[in-house]
Amino acid sequence: MKSLFLLRHAKAISGELSLPDHDRPLSDRGFKDSQYLAAKLSKKNIDFDLFLTSHAIRAITTAQILANALGHKQKHIAVDKVIYEGDVAEILEVISHASKKVNSIILVGHNPSISELACRLAREPISMATCCLIEFSMDIKRWDSLLSVKSTKVRVLN
Repeated sequence: MKSLFLLRHAKAISGELSLPDHDRPLSDRGFKDSQYLAAKLSKKNIDFDLFLTSHAIRAITTAQILANALGHKQKHIAVDKVIYEGDVAEILEVISHASKKVNSIILVGHNPSISELACRLAREPISMATCCLIEFSMDIKRWDSLLSVKSTKVRVLN
């Protein structure tokens, strides 16, 4: 059994012309929402074997807040530009390379690709607000068989 958690990064500051999009930091609300989610996960003993995040500051910061609350070290956070720039097929390719020893992955990403990935896995429309976390549990042994799974259990965690 494998679990894939999709998390849309927490709320960032509004875009400014002088600041590239991938450099936008979390807003005050984003920090609070991330800390609230981290506390909730810790209380429920939900943990992850691997953190995958885009290279955008707001996504990395969201991942770090959760990792710190759950007692993970920075080495457990893998940063990949594809999660920021790629489409669903490219993101699935990143996930498919995870070791079969990894049973739970949290992927911190962006809209529209994170919502599109959630829709594809759930096989139904899903809308993801900032700091929305959805768990997909699948009866697979390897991550490269993610799309061939016949049924997926979906659970919204916030």
